[in-house]
Amino acid sequence: MATTTGITWNDFLAAGNPGQRWEYVEGEVRFMSPTGSRHGAVIHDISLALSTLDSDEWVCFGADVAFAMQDGSWLCPDAAAVRRDRYPGGVVPDGPTSFPPDVAFEAISPNDLWSDIQRKRRLYRQNGVVQVWADFENRTTEVISLKHGSRTFAEGERALIQELPGVELNLFPAKDKS
Repeated sequence: MATTTGITWNDFLAAGNPGQRWEYVEGEVRFMSPTGSRHGAVIHDISLALSTLDSDEWVCFGADVAFAMQDGSWLCPDAAAVRRDRYPGGVVPDGPTSFPPDVAFEAISPNDLWSDIQRKRRLYRQNGVVQVWADFENRTTEVISLKHGSRTFAEGERALIQELPGVELNLFPAKDKS
């Protein structure tokens, strides 16, 4: 694993401007395009599915919450879930989360570069994060787990995330063929 130099939370905040979306990935600030309607609708569907988790055990986050990775990168998944007991006293801080999420949800946007997607996949894997990737082009949901391997769910299939009991995602319902 390459060694990079992290930046402080204040330096991370200073790297962008209000209204912008950005991450700090492997030593460089990466700006992200605003999301579109379809992307936003999928993130809403993920949030609805996460609402079934026990809030005494889990904390769920929407987009733009920053999580620190071991190499000093700051990633902001589209949604995330963290076991509450990972926070001291179970209390979520005002600032960033100083560790990776347990589960990160990412919706692949049309402007995302394959190299950037692969970089994030690698960072999540190196940090032990379960990954859920929504792919609009192929209408699939991929779940990647160090413990359970990788599985791709096709259009119309319910994606199961074994680390999140009771959470099922049907992000790409089967199209009516009539």
